[in-house]
Amino acid sequence: MAGRKNPSMSPTADAGEPPSSTKMEAAVRKWIEGIVVKSPAAGSMDPWNGELFDAIPLTSLHLTFTGGGRALCSYRVHASVADEEGNWHLGAIATVMDDIGAAAIMSAVGEIKISVDFSISFFSRAKIGDEVEIEAKIVEDKGKLTAVVIEARLKKTGQLVAIGRQWMSFTPAFHRSKM
Repeated sequence: MAGRKNPSMSPTADAGEPPSSTKMEAAVRKWIEGIVVKSPAAGSMDPWNGELFDAIPLTSLHLTFTGGGRALCSYRVHASVADEEGNWHLGAIATVMDDIGAAAIMSAVGEIKISVDFSISFFSRAKIGDEVEIEAKIVEDKGKLTAVVIEARLKKTGQLVAIGRQWMSFTPAFHRSKM
C-alpha cells in the first residue's frame, strides 16, 4: 500500500516486507488495550494525557478477536458512559464503534486510518450493566479508502443496538501525530 506508515503503530519489522497477519493482530490488540489501560477504571491517574479522548468510553472493553479485516469485542456499559436515564450515551457508542472499526481495518491493512464519513443508525438502548457485543467487518478496501460496517448487539438477547457505516482514510498528517 502506498503512503507512509507510523513506525510506532506499524506491525512490520521491515518496511520492505508486507505485514504478517499475526503482527497486525498483535498491533491492533496493543493499540486497543493501550487505550483501555489509560481509563480511570484501570487505575490510571492521567487518563487523558492530553492526547486520548477514547479512554473513558473504552473502559470495560474486551477485544475477543481481531484479524483479516474483522474485530470482535465485548463491552459492559458502565455509569460513566450513561446518560441521566442510565442508557448508554450515543456519543460513547459512536466512540466505541469508531475505534472498533479502525481496529478491523488495522487488522487487515496494518495502518490506523481516520474516519472521513461515519453514520450510525440506533435501534434500541443498552443500559448500565448490559453486556454488548460489537463486531466490525471491512466491506470494501480501495487502498487509501476503506469501508467498514460495525454492529452493536445486546449479548443476552442478540437485539440490535446500533449499526455504523464508516469510510476511513489514510492521511499522512494523522500518522505524524503522537499516537
